[in-house]
Amino acid sequence: MPQKTPVQLYALAALILLFMAGMIYRFYSVASGDQAVTAGIRQGKYHLSIPVSEGTIYDRSMNPMNNSEETILAVVSPTPDTIASIFTKLRDREAVSEQLQHVSPFVCELTADAEETPNLRILHGTASPAGALPAQHLLGYRQNGTGMAGLERAYAGWLSACDVTADITFTVSGRGEVLAGAESEMQCSGQQGGGVVTTLDAELQRMTEEVLQQAAPHAGAAVIMDCRTGELISCASTPVYDPQNLGEAMQDPQSPFVNRAFSAYSVGSIFKLVTASAALENGVSDRLMYQCEGSTEVYGQTFRCHQWNGHGLLNMQDALIASCNPYFISLSQILTADALHDTAAAFGFGTETVLAEGMSASAGYLPTVKELAIDAEKANFSFGQGKLSATPLQITAMTACIANGGIYHAPKLMLGVTADGNTLRPFDTAEGSRAISEETAEALRRMMQAVIYENEATNAKPANTTAAGKTSTAQTGQFAADGTEYCHAWMTGFFPAEAPRYAVTVLIENGGSGNQAAAPLFREIIERMTDMLSPAG
Repeated sequence: MPQKTPVQLYALAALILLFMAGMIYRFYSVASGDQAVTAGIRQGKYHLSIPVSEGTIYDRSMNPMNNSEETILAVVSPTPDTIASIFTKLRDREAVSEQLQHVSPFVCELTADAEETPNLRILHGTASPAGALPAQHLLGYRQNGTGMAGLERAYAGWLSACDVTADITFTVSGRGEVLAGAESEMQCSGQQGGGVVTTLDAELQRMTEEVLQQAAPHAGAAVIMDCRTGELISCASTPVYDPQNLGEAMQDPQSPFVNRAFSAYSVGSIFKLVTASAALENGVSDRLMYQCEGSTEVYGQTFRCHQWNGHGLLNMQDALIASCNPYFISLSQILTADALHDTAAAFGFGTETVLAEGMSASAGYLPTVKELAIDAEKANFSFGQGKLSATPLQITAMTACIANGGIYHAPKLMLGVTADGNTLRPFDTAEGSRAISEETAEALRRMMQAVIYENEATNAKPANTTAAGKTSTAQTGQFAADGTEYCHAWMTGFFPAEAPRYAVTVLIENGGSGNQAAAPLFREIIERMTDMLSPAG
């Protein structure tokens, strides 16, 4: 950037001084009118109620996810000296110029701290940056001070009790001037730093949103969960809405208010993990062989494999790698409707996920035992099609359960509350429940690892760690104008493969192939997360 000449600098300084002089002149001209002289004999109280900060929503490390910007508020009893002392620090000089049309005390925001005087009080607070916040769908928003969505609504009572407000009373003349020598009185209410504490990691949340936004800005979701506890580390959904432009978001045909991570979708082949679990739990060996010839019939209805000429002879691991539908249909014919249904239910399918009061994810749809008694329905169910639907949250919890040795934890978002932003008052923690045996979980982990490392076509293999997983290309029954069926792209899995710590699920709505659309995001999230969590990261 070229250096300014002395002449330019002098001209700039002159303009600033001229503007400042104009403001001070305006103040003098208002304050010295005839009406001021006659009205000055009357006096009374002038009251300002100043919002300083709102209750804060924190991540797991007590980093604020809203209210992340510090603010400096100046309470000004307007005098020429006071205006001059803060002039270069005013964030909005035009607004202050408007305030000087009157002589009453007012509040303005500064860009830097200032020394207090009898006519100048400084308040330090916090505010949220403009635009969408990290985890905007979870945090929600307020409207006219009232929590309308997300955690702002679920914990409205506690968060509003933590709002900090400064109430200042001045003794003023009849026309609003602060009387010389009269002291102002200030009372503060609320709890500075108070708020609620989530399980989220703010940096990992931002990373997940960035990856998802780049690949699927139209509609998608990505969830990261701690396998051992069910705690949500990141929960992203696109598109995202701007809480300062709600009207625009309401008109957006892509429905940015919808939290895709909490919404139910057709599931597809990742559900084969449940069918395999049911089989293993009921004594079926993973060495069970099946000859795939490209299709199979169930009471007169033909079900085709995506490999039209068939996969040939397969065991359970081979079938999971190849994602062979006829193999899993054959498993369903061995199993009872109760066995399939109850295994899915133990993984959380068909159950609403409650994350906070008034804040929950869809239950999806788990077909009843009676519905699964119909052979064709059971066949569809075995490879994740038919009436079945589930949320990315439920899929992640299922994957975490497999990675965690068969112990299922319902997804958890909240750690507790804080009164000061430093000390956590934890909520009670629910115990996990055993969904499948440790032996079954170990077999599934081995097969999921083979899906990535024994499949040359996979796009899910991370470069800096190990992982295990399963993709889906879930049919929707909806078609484009050219006759192509819309399919949801899924990938779910865990890492590191040998000592699972985190489960990751990616959904791309109408994204097509799971391996082509979702697997690369799964891989990128894992790679970036591994780098971020490494000692040198």
